[in-house]
Amino acid sequence: MIKIAVCDDDGNMIQELKNKICDYMNKTSYNADILSFSSAEDLLKYDESFDIIFLDIQMSSLTGMEAAKRLRQSGSESFIIFVTILKEYVYDAFSVEAADYLLKPLNSQRFQSTMDRIIHYVLEKKTAVLTIQKGSWCQSVHFADILYCEAINRKIFVHTKQEIIDYYFRINELEKQLAPDFFCCHRSYLVNLHAVIGYENGQAKLVNGENIPVSRLRRQEFIEAMLIYMKKGDR
Repeated sequence: MIKIAVCDDDGNMIQELKNKICDYMNKTSYNADILSFSSAEDLLKYDESFDIIFLDIQMSSLTGMEAAKRLRQSGSESFIIFVTILKEYVYDAFSVEAADYLLKPLNSQRFQSTMDRIIHYVLEKKTAVLTIQKGSWCQSVHFADILYCEAINRKIFVHTKQEIIDYYFRINELEKQLAPDFFCCHRSYLVNLHAVIGYENGQAKLVNGENIPVSRLRRQEFIEAMLIYMKKGDR
């Protein structure tokens, strides 16, 4: 089930988007749960997360751009698609890692191509897992749940959103398993680019408030990889 939010202060626009989403889902045989919100405040109050959020930028109270910033600050990993009449905000969309930017009135072909791309990422995110084995014990961890991996002596410590899992493995072999969304920013660290929100003073800043070291030799390559990943909006 794909969870989708539609947030717009225009009821007609909400209905048009819901119709287009339903038509797309019927054609592709995917299942979706669609919730609508008439204000950004109502969206932010909702406790559960969404896979995709369609978000108007210009709303009467809190703007969609400000709502997107707050969502990212709270750790939201939703794919945000702005739907607006305002072309001038397209570059600001990069700052909140928007997945796309659709102009009103909606173009059906453009809408479908956007959905094709984003649904692909959503399904990939839901299915990509790392299998960790310790003797007879085995556990699968979704890539999206991993913040970073740390190598200490012969052990790997996988730092997830919920816990830290350690097991015996080599970091160079782990890097192959986690490519391409993870970057070896230090000989002892693999970081999920999706969890990175910035870089400062030789440290990668993560969504959970932690900082991890970036080696001097890999600094420029890391910054380039981080910026490319953010501009892709692959969230």
